[in-house]
Amino acid sequence: MEKDLVYTILKEGVVVYTKLSSSNIWHQNIVYKVEENSVSIALITRYLESIIMPGQTMTIKLTNEDMEYLFIGSISHIQPQFPSFVTIDIQEIKDLKNSRVFPRYDVYVAAKIKSDNSEDEHFAIIHDISLTGMAFYSKSDFSIANEQLNLTIFLPNKKEIFAKGKVIRKIGYNSYIDYGMSYTNMQEENNNSLYSYFSLLEKEQDKLRNFFYKSIKKYLP
Repeated sequence: MEKDLVYTILKEGVVVYTKLSSSNIWHQNIVYKVEENSVSIALITRYLESIIMPGQTMTIKLTNEDMEYLFIGSISHIQPQFPSFVTIDIQEIKDLKNSRVFPRYDVYVAAKIKSDNSEDEHFAIIHDISLTGMAFYSKSDFSIANEQLNLTIFLPNKKEIFAKGKVIRKIGYNSYIDYGMSYTNMQEENNNSLYSYFSLLEKEQDKLRNFFYKSIKKYLP
């Protein structure tokens, strides 16, 4: 394991995404501190809702322009009192080449998808999105590359985005299918709306960092 990656990549104040082994859901978080191969992050309510306990496996994900890093470890300590945090002892690091030209964002956004070959609309949950493509969950079966899909994406700011795309990857699970899709057509106004949404996500990350430095860091042991 390239242990130096823990403290060179996961630095204090870096915004990351985290996932408990018992869940497929990524949660945005921030690095509180790094000590050798241990990383501390905020104890957020969603971990409590997922019944977080010491000894569980947690994955920390960080994506930059070139790489996606997955830091996998065991929860060694949970401090419930303020400033509450979770400490993970990193045991494995995976680094994957980031092939996307534009930044991608972990989100949970509702969408409707309709094939050119059918009038039926299908519900989908987008969990990863960029200016060139996205990944989504759906119970419906779409073919790879041969099927043109029409997308309606419902953003949290009440805007709707329309685009066309083709499936380039699919992985089946028990109750849903995980798809990767590239856009084949998106009007400029929809592209601009998506870019504005990404700007809002960046501002939320800035707020999280500012809150950490102003209200949390000085109380950490």
